[in-house]
Amino acid sequence: MGFLLSTIPYQKPALDIDAQLNLLEQRGMILEDRARAEHYLRFIGYYRLSGYWFPFQYRDDGPDHDNFRPGTEFERVLDRYVFDRRLRLLIMDAAVATRFSGTPNHRTHQQHQRLPLHHL
Repeated sequence: MGFLLSTIPYQKPALDIDAQLNLLEQRGMILEDRARAEHYLRFIGYYRLSGYWFPFQYRDDGPDHDNFRPGTEFERVLDRYVFDRRLRLLIMDAAVATRFSGTPNHRTHQQHQRLPLHHL
């Protein structure tokens, strides 16, 4: 175990999906379709989605710093997650296409130069 893990006890209990949904509602998030929210919490995860609802929370030094601003909807948070996921996939596709776009031309040029071991 790492040196920090052995000295800092974890204080928060693990919550099941239903308790997570209750906590979100308790903090002011609007869950229009509880079954849909349950589905996405189960497959995406509370922790991963929390980064997308962070801007909707008060996050000050007050006692309600984890509460959501009025009108915060789970669907809006989910929309941000889906947008970010699609954007990351597009960027990765573009990066891969850029990385390999010059490779065939480079090989063709070497073949025309009749360099030994051009296939490597």
